[in-house]
Formats: sequence, C-alpha cells, structure tokens
Amino acid sequence: MAPKSAKKSLWVDCERCKCTITSNDKNAHIELNCKKDQIKCPYVEDGKLYTWLERSMGNPEGTPKDAVMIHPSTATLIGAVIGCPILLSRKGAPTIVKRMWPSKYAAPVAVVLPAAELSNAWSNDNKMVTVSVFQEEIPVATRITIKINNCKIDHDICDVLQNTFYTNFVCIGCILVYYYYGKKLELEVMDLRSDSIDDKEWYLLSEKTAWIRQTEETPVLKKMQPLGGYDNILEEITTYINMIFDDGKMSTSFQRTRGLLLHGHSGIGKTAICKYIIESFNCYHIEVSGSAIFSKYFGETESTTTSLFEKAVQNQPSIIFVDEIDTICPKQSTNSTEQERRVTSAFVSALDGLHDDDCKVFVLATTRKPDSVHPMLRRFGRLDQEIEVPIPDRNRRREILYSQLRNLPNKVSNKLDSIADLAHGYVAADLMNLCSQATMRCIKRSSEYIEQEDLMAALTVVRPSAMRELLIEVPNVRWTDIGGQSDLKMKLRQAVEWPLKHADSFRRLGVKPPSGVLLYGPPGCSKTMIAKALATESGLNFLLIKGPELFSKWIGDSERAVRDLFTKARQVAPSIVFFDEMDAIGTERGGASGDSGVHQRVLAQLLTELDGVVPLNSVTILAATNRPDMMDRALLRPGRLDRLIYVPLPDYETRLQIIELKLAKMSTSHINTDNLAARTEGFSGAELEALCKEAALKALEIDLNCKHVTMEHFELVIKDYKPRTPEYLLKIYEEFALGQRA
Repeated sequence: MAPKSAKKSLWVDCERCKCTITSNDKNAHIELNCKKDQIKCPYVEDGKLYTWLERSMGNPEGTPKDAVMIHPSTATLIGAVIGCPILLSRKGAPTIVKRMWPSKYAAPVAVVLPAAELSNAWSNDNKMVTVSVFQEEIPVATRITIKINNCKIDHDICDVLQNTFYTNFVCIGCILVYYYYGKKLELEVMDLRSDSIDDKEWYLLSEKTAWIRQTEETPVLKKMQPLGGYDNILEEITTYINMIFDDGKMSTSFQRTRGLLLHGHSGIGKTAICKYIIESFNCYHIEVSGSAIFSKYFGETESTTTSLFEKAVQNQPSIIFVDEIDTICPKQSTNSTEQERRVTSAFVSALDGLHDDDCKVFVLATTRKPDSVHPMLRRFGRLDQEIEVPIPDRNRRREILYSQLRNLPNKVSNKLDSIADLAHGYVAADLMNLCSQATMRCIKRSSEYIEQEDLMAALTVVRPSAMRELLIEVPNVRWTDIGGQSDLKMKLRQAVEWPLKHADSFRRLGVKPPSGVLLYGPPGCSKTMIAKALATESGLNFLLIKGPELFSKWIGDSERAVRDLFTKARQVAPSIVFFDEMDAIGTERGGASGDSGVHQRVLAQLLTELDGVVPLNSVTILAATNRPDMMDRALLRPGRLDRLIYVPLPDYETRLQIIELKLAKMSTSHINTDNLAARTEGFSGAELEALCKEAALKALEIDLNCKHVTMEHFELVIKDYKPRTPEYLLKIYEEFALGQRA
C-alpha cells in the first residue's frame, strides 16, 4: 500500500469492496455500485492495477526505450520500484513485460507506452489493461531467433536488432516492433536459449545475446522439455536432419542420409521420439500410416503414396513420418498380395525421388521388427540408417521417470534411484503407466503429493512389457522356504547375485564373476526351487526355460529361439536365465539321438551365445540337471558353465528342517521330528514332502473327522516308504565330481 500522505491526496480505499481508487473517481465508483469497470473507474486490488492504456508519441529524453511510464503513487501502490519488470496484459493481445519508469506527468491511473513500439493487437485504447510487478527471476538469453511476419527483408539486420533491443524482456511468441526505412516490422520471437537450467517463460536480452533470423527455408529447433532417457538418440537423428535442412554445411558431392529407420520393442518410445523431433524442428510434416493410405480401389493406394511425397516436396523443408512401416512395405513371402508389391514399389520410387541436391525432405520410419520390412527399403540411399531404441537401463529409467514426474506434484524426484533399480524390463510406456498408477493411488488416499510408497505399490501392479513374452509367474519362494543347505545358498548368492548387484566390487578387485552356474544332483533335491528362491530374493529378472521347449520341427526355428532368448535376456539385464533339465539341450555330441542334427545345431548356437561374441553383460546363466555325465564337455569349460555346484541328498540337519517346515503348515500333534529325520536317511526333499502328505492321507483314511496328524500315522506310512534315488546315480555324481577335480 502507498504511504498515507500519497493516499490522502490521490488515492482512497472503498469501504465496501476494499479496493483502492483515485479521489476523483470515488463518486463514480459509488454510483457504479462498486462495479469493477476499469475504463470508467480504474482501481487497484491485490497489488494489481486495472486501468486503461495511454499511448505517447515517444519516450521523454532520459527514459529507457523499453520502459512503461507510471505515476509514482501508482507504482507505490502495486509495489513497483524503478527499473523493475512490469507485466501488462489485456484480452486478445500478447502479454508484455516492460521496465517501470516513474513519470509525474502521467495521470495517476494511466500506464504510458510509446505508440511506435506497440503491435497491432495493442492498438485499441478502449480495452482494459492489467498491470502488476513480474515476480519471477528472469534469466539472460544467450540466443534469440526471430521471424519477420509482415514484410520481406533481404538484408541481414540482426546486428542492428541486437543493438536496439538489448535490455528488453521477451518470451516465445511475443512481438517486437522495429522501424526499418519507414517500414514497421513486427518481429515474432520463435525461440530463446539461455544458460539457465530451468526453463523460463521470459528472458532478458543483453548486448551479448546472439540474434538469428528464421527464414521460410530454414526451420528452427524449438526449445522443448527433455524427453527423458533418449538424448543420444535425439542428437543423432537431429544431426542427420540438419544435414538435409541446412545449406552449405556439406559438399553437394556428399550423399546425405534422407531416410532413417527406428526400431525397438513395443512401447519403447519410437513414436514419441519421432513426434518430439517433428515438434522441435517446427517444420511442415506428414504422418503416414497403413490405415490412412490403403484403399480397396485399384491404384488409389499408390497414387496416395506418391501425392503425399509430392506434397512434402512442395512444402519443404518437411519431415515424412511413417509409423509401423512394415505394415505398408512388408517383406515379401508366398502370401504377399499384388497390392503389397505395388505399394512397396511406389514407396521405393518416392524415396528415390528425394535425391535432388536441393530437396529438403527427410523420412522417419518406425517398426517393431526390422526383419519384417522389405529389404529394398533398407539399402543405401533409402532408409539407409537404422537406430535401435534399447530397452531402458537403470539410468534411462531414472531419466524417464524424472521427466514424467516433472509436471506432477511429488516428493520423490530426488529419490528415483531405488525405483529405477527395481523397474527391470520396464519400457517407456510401462514407466508412464507406473506414474499414472502412482497418481491414482495418491488421489485415493487424498494426498497432495506422490510419494515413494505410491510408486512402490504401482510396481506390483504394472508388469514390464519387455518381459511379457518370457516372463513367468515365479512363486513367492524365499530362502526360508527351503530347509537347510545354508552353504549351498551362500555359494549361489556368491556366484549369481553378488556379480549382478555388486559389480563395482568385483571390478575393484579385478575378479571376473562366473559366466554360468550348473546345479546337479539327484531328482527332488529342490534345484528348481532353489533357483526360484534365488530370483525372488535377488529381485532380478528371471527367465525360466525348460530344455525341450526350445526344440522345433522346423529347420532353423530352434536356433532362432536360442538367439531370441539371449537377446531378450540382454535387453532386460540384470537377469538370470535358468535352464531346467539342461541335459535335454546340452547332450554330448556324437550320441545316438535320432534328432542329433537338431541337438547339435541348438548346442552350437548355445555355445556361441555363452562364448560372449555379443557380451552377456549383467546376464547370468543358471542351469540344472540330474545327469551331468551326459552333458557336452564344451558346455562345462571355463567361460561357460564354469561353476559346478552339487545339490546332494539332504543330511540329517537338512532333513529335520525340511520336515519341520512341512509340518508347520499341517495340523499335527506329538510328532517326533528328530526320530523322523533319523529314519529318513537317503530321502530327497521331494520324498520328505511326499511322506508328510501320505501321513495326512492315512489319517483321513482312518477317520475323516480326524483333527490332527500324529506320530502313529507316520509310523504306518514310513515302514513301507523307501528312498527312490538309486545307488548307481549317486555313484555317477561322485565320479563326475572326481573327474572335474582331476
């Protein structure tokens, strides 16, 4: 509020509506019944002046050229000091920010601006104006890009504009007025850059601000919020497009890339990347999809394709975006139709027509499966650059989450590392869904902010897309569910979990972790259960493959299945690939199997993958078998399955723990577990579980209303229950272990 001395002479408060008006307008304000008519009766309320605009023929001598003149008493009322930024807005006109400059010659309620500096949208004097102090920090612009809207000027006037408009406040979309040889130029601000980390709406021009003039021929990159996680891909694509759009950067003898194929998993962000690029270049573009161009009439599809390319050439510089190009130009097969062949031919011809040196058209295409795209499109001169969008790793996941949460009220922006660590296999679409689910949970509990607990809860709801083809529903098996074998559990954690979760420690000591682990031992000794418990406890992605599942009667399909499996494992790393019944795949070559040809090809492919021609970074192979003696020796050499762990029949202590675990889930009475453990020498874990089930069935057989399983029931069963692991099999394990040590 103004000092009392100022208010007594010029301003008074309305006792009814509490606004501040001039002394001369008090009667009019009362007659209007406190109606907020700022033309007939201007007023000040909540630090804002609602008034009319007065245009002058020019600034008085000594007044800054970018100033708005306000009476000192009015400036005091709205809290403005000399030189501070003042925000002026009116309906139907772009917002203006000017410097406040006091003027005793101005009317107390008027704001005075030079008429020559006003755009046409501000030419109407009868429209209301709102005036307030601009409170936000305004960074200095390092670069400004402008476009002249109303005149065509062939000369470069950027140096003149730089010397004229320094100290001005500007934003993207605002209009600067400059008189050039009698012509009134309206300069629209198209882009602003600064060294500020945070994006701002308004920027301050200085003598060092670089000026760039945008022409119709050269689009400008808009400043946009980061997409999150894909900066390197965006930079590479932008470089290729700039080579086409910018003249003089490359010799005409250099054949530049005019087409690019972006491929990756569904939901990975291919379309989002392309649309981000299109929006950032702010140029003419055409989106092409199969549903938009295909027609039932003969020749119409090819005609539409050709016309779309012609339209892009007419409006160059332009970008053609082809989503899911494999639906338009699929790889030819025996089932290909005549229309598909004609459309592919028309598309190829249109691409070849873009090779004129002055043609500024770039083609962006996407697909989930690049092998499904017709090979004619993937040669040099067409879609000659291919970029794979990888499944996000930990750092990319964190950046994507940060970009998604940027515009949401949250308290987790600085605590996303733990969420990113747990979101293995999540693609960009999954992470967006994760934030959506967390927001829904936040709304349900009537909270104003998303917290870490919301994201953790959402992780249990959202499934990772990258794992859906191979993900299994792993039972919630914990180490505590497996009786005994503490030494075995520690060996597995050292071999599998530690290298993946503590890779820095291994690198620091110069220790290379095992490439693969083979669990071998008698049937029923919980090898598969141990593997599942390891996956559950470690929190790593778990891919379960049973040996026979990889075999197919079609030539080449089995090898492709192995190849795809390891590709997927690398994409969703850190991960564990568990081969159950490994002897079905890794049978020693040269055997008498009728499918030895298929077995040998699959084994050869498996050995190639394990060799690390393509490195298995953060991927550990875990395998289990009952017959290690039948496995090919090449699988067991160092660098492949180089750590062999024997899972023996449970000893007394282990049997005791297994029995106690099983009985804890049953209704029992007076069971001597020590006696049972001592009398079950040679029993496997599965046989001990079966023994408990048989005792329960015997109790029901005697009395369906039985409330407890007693020791008597066990006595009736155990006398006829014998271990089923043959001695020769145990001897095989002993000889195998001796052979490995030798």
